[in-house]
Amino acid sequence: MALALGVALGACAYHGNFDDPIQRRFQWFSFIGGEDIQDACHPGSVDRYRFVYNGRYSEQLRDYELVGDGAGGAYLTSRATGGYANLATVSLNDPLGPWRWQESRTQLNSAQFKLFIQALAADGFLQPPKTAGRRFSSNNFYWLVSGCHDGQFHFGAWIWPSDDFAALKFPALLLARDQTGMAFNQPYDAPGGETMGQPGVSLGANAPFNITIHDDGLGRGSLF
Repeated sequence: MALALGVALGACAYHGNFDDPIQRRFQWFSFIGGEDIQDACHPGSVDRYRFVYNGRYSEQLRDYELVGDGAGGAYLTSRATGGYANLATVSLNDPLGPWRWQESRTQLNSAQFKLFIQALAADGFLQPPKTAGRRFSSNNFYWLVSGCHDGQFHFGAWIWPSDDFAALKFPALLLARDQTGMAFNQPYDAPGGETMGQPGVSLGANAPFNITIHDDGLGRGSLF
């Protein structure tokens, strides 16, 4: 039983590959909670931040990885995927093509990187999230940020609609440098009954789920 549990937990840890939608689903909590960032964060670590936008899980996901270059600047990787896969585009040469993330990369100088740090501070990222204790549905629109800042791990969570979500400064900085070519899925009022996840209803890799926000992350007990 102990061995089986260890294998199960290992399978749910983020390993850096999300092109397979099933694998993505099992690693998603680990990824959006920034567990890999937290594990590697210690005094002297390079600053690193992960911004995740849940534009309704079945409609759009966006991920931004901002990593200091050790010389004052940083590298920004933008990724986006959205909508149900078009199975008509599946090919033997690239069977995962319909699920592959669109990606772009850019480099920031020290002044540009500093703007991100200032925006995160203004958005309350360095304090415990005001949404701690709340439950977010995958059918909602929200931002999650995990990061190693000055050798300490921080976590932030903002959900729409709220004044704090509307006042966020970092999304504009990210989207201005996003060259994935995928339009941002703006928040909108979902039809009645679609804002709460229903883990018991199976829709494959896009089945709804909920996460619970903690002061320092998501917690490993969140339910799909």
